[in-house]
Amino acid sequence: MTTSNQVASTTTTNIVPVQAVFNAAGQCLGLVGPGGQYFSPPLTNDVITGATIDNSSIGATTPSTANFTNLSLNGNIFATTAVLPTISAGFGTGPTVTATSTFAFKIVVGTGGAANGTITLPSAPNGWLGFAADVTNGSTLFLQLTGSTSTTITFTSYSVTTGLAANMSAGDVVLVNTIAY
Repeated sequence: MTTSNQVASTTTTNIVPVQAVFNAAGQCLGLVGPGGQYFSPPLTNDVITGATIDNSSIGATTPSTANFTNLSLNGNIFATTAVLPTISAGFGTGPTVTATSTFAFKIVVGTGGAANGTITLPSAPNGWLGFAADVTNGSTLFLQLTGSTSTTITFTSYSVTTGLAANMSAGDVVLVNTIAY
C-alpha cells in the first residue's frame, strides 16, 4: 500500500507480511495477507515431489530450506544431484571429480596434466553452459568453454601471457559451474 505523506513528492511504502496456506494434503491454497484476506487465488497444479520443505514462517529467524534431486525450469533440467558429472576425456591421467550436484564441482587434474578436458553430464534439453577456473594456477592459466553438447561440456586451458593452449599441471584444482539450457 502506498500513501502520500502530503510533503513535497515523498511516498511511504508499507510492506505487508504474507503467508501461504496449505491444506492437510500439502496443497497450497493461496497467499494470505493481514486480517486473513486472500490476495491471490488458490494455486493449482502445484506439485512438489521428492522434496523436504521446512515450513518456517516467512520472516522467521531461521530460513526455510528445500532439498531437491532435480532443479528444473518449465520442466527442463537446470541442475541435478541424481546423475553426477564424470570425466570422459582429458584433465590428465586419473583425474578426480568431487561433486554433490552438476551445478558446481571440483576436478583435480591427473598425472601428466592436459590442455583440455571433457566432462560428461546428464542429458540436457539443448546443451550445457559452463565456467571453469584453475584455482591453483589461475594467474597463469584461464579455462575457456570450447564445446557443449546435450551430454558433455569441454574446456581448454590457455596461457594468460601468450593466449595459446597450455597444459594444466597434475594436481591443479579446477572449480567448475555448469547450467543446463
